[in-house]
Amino acid sequence: MATYRTTLFFRRAKKALKVLREKGPQEFYNRVKDFIRRRGQIEILTRHTAPLEYDRVPVHFAGKKLDHDMLLHSLERLKSLPFSLALSQDDYVHVVGGVQLKLADQQREMNLHGQAYLHLSPYLVRNTLDFSDQPGVMRLTLDGQFLGYVDDETLLSMLATLIGHGTLRSIELHHLMGWKPGYIAHILDMAGKSPIHLWLHDFFSICPNYVLLRNDREYCHAPDPQSNACKVCYYGSIRPLHYQAIENLIQRYPIQAVAPSEFALELWRQKFPVFNGEGLVIPNATLVWGDKFTSTDKDKALRVAFVGYPVMHKGWQTWLNLTEKFGQDPRYEFFHFSADWQRSPNFEKVSVIVNPQNRSAMTDALHDNEIDVAFLWSICPETFSFTLYESLAAGCYVVTNPASGNIQSTIIKNPQIGIVYLNETELVQAFEEGSVLRSFEYFNFYDRRLAKISIEN
Repeated sequence: MATYRTTLFFRRAKKALKVLREKGPQEFYNRVKDFIRRRGQIEILTRHTAPLEYDRVPVHFAGKKLDHDMLLHSLERLKSLPFSLALSQDDYVHVVGGVQLKLADQQREMNLHGQAYLHLSPYLVRNTLDFSDQPGVMRLTLDGQFLGYVDDETLLSMLATLIGHGTLRSIELHHLMGWKPGYIAHILDMAGKSPIHLWLHDFFSICPNYVLLRNDREYCHAPDPQSNACKVCYYGSIRPLHYQAIENLIQRYPIQAVAPSEFALELWRQKFPVFNGEGLVIPNATLVWGDKFTSTDKDKALRVAFVGYPVMHKGWQTWLNLTEKFGQDPRYEFFHFSADWQRSPNFEKVSVIVNPQNRSAMTDALHDNEIDVAFLWSICPETFSFTLYESLAAGCYVVTNPASGNIQSTIIKNPQIGIVYLNETELVQAFEEGSVLRSFEYFNFYDRRLAKISIEN
């Protein structure tokens, strides 16, 4: 390891001197600044100096809130129209992300079947559950249209009135970040016989650190909240209260756990052994495979892409290390596909924005740019991974590691579509020796296909 770091240091120093000599001081300064920024995004965030504490800051709302009469007028049609009540952490209409896309899909599906979709999210977006014991303010959206903000008590009163008319069909708990556990309980008390679905988009229900990374560095496997393994983590100081609050909800109410993969549901059941309710697996999408597809250009470099946002838990640091070492290797060409821009001389940036209006944007971009290998190196357990499906649909071979959750689970079940490297050392060795090239060649000749993504609801 020391030898590799020494070699890497001298290679970077040599490259820096070349940039300074050929490009000038300004370009040298820009490169250094970008390098520090990229490393800082990963390293500074992981330097925790004190135990985490719950955010108990009260909500300060200066705008206009809906009063009882205004709210009654806005929701009048729900007295006779069947509706579902959905809860999540933020505004799914304007915030881009996997959870938000799922809510948008579910809303459209319910609307098509004549059912309304009332969505609630906290005005104050917190990173944890809300234990502030202060009055809150909720954001209301009906069928994708923003209605306004309302205080907790007024909203509960109105929900009781609406549910009393018998039109509630289900409660969809998509994400509880920023919610008061007690307030959720008040809502669930009104459910009656309507099903309550807890969606496992990530593992926030297990830990406030929903990606399950000990000190934001490595997969922790979610140990017991009272264990020493949990207490040495930055999040260990608040996890017991968090875990107990979620456990109370799943013991008190007839909740159905809905997971996007068998992997996610199995892991969640292991961490909540008290749960004896029904578990459902509803994939966010399925692949409809097409005809065999083979790239015929055998002389071109292997085109490898990091697919998605450049954040640590998606494997960004390993990507930087890999492209730093092989960025100038003529056997490979590296690309980054994302809406988030990162400058580097070692890979090309392709801007892609996936939203409800253009769900195939990533698959189309990967296919149009003739990407061969999708680098999906999540170091946290993915519950589903849209990037996996987008990459497979584009005919990409997938490279991942054992900590990537449903990504590695899918590859293990279907070894012809990708490979699971044990660690970064094995990954680098595969690129150094060229075995990744041979793995792709076999895939390209025998198993490569294009597919269409069918969105499930």
